[in-house]
Amino acid sequence: MDLKGPFFYQSEYMGNKQLLVMIDDDTDDHEIFKIAINELNEPLQCLFFLDCESAIAHFSINTSTPPGYVFIDLRLPRIDGDECLEELKKLKQFDGPWLVAYSSSIPTEYRSKLSRIGVDQFIEKTGSIQQLTSQIQNLLLTS
Repeated sequence: MDLKGPFFYQSEYMGNKQLLVMIDDDTDDHEIFKIAINELNEPLQCLFFLDCESAIAHFSINTSTPPGYVFIDLRLPRIDGDECLEELKKLKQFDGPWLVAYSSSIPTEYRSKLSRIGVDQFIEKTGSIQQLTSQIQNLLLTS
């Protein structure tokens, strides 16, 4: 699918603001995220990856569309979320997205490390689709 059609805004500083990426090994969280995105009634596209390796493989391709937002679980198999972000940030096609740590719990002491890596926002998983929808909507409006 061509993501550069009439419904997509392209910014050289933040990738495609209508393209959201989720990296999470839990497919139930993918479904919750999809429902929350659909509730927004916005022309948004989502890419889902079960692990860091598949996200790296995708964004290593020079023709991949840079995302505007990346939601990443901090507890991924093989490569944790913080290591994954560091690897992704090295890729040309991963230049400047808004980074969101999206995890079950995000300890306060870990937040400062993640901020140094480049995480822009923290969202803890609550299971509430309404709350997630609201958090994503606020993110899209303020970033």
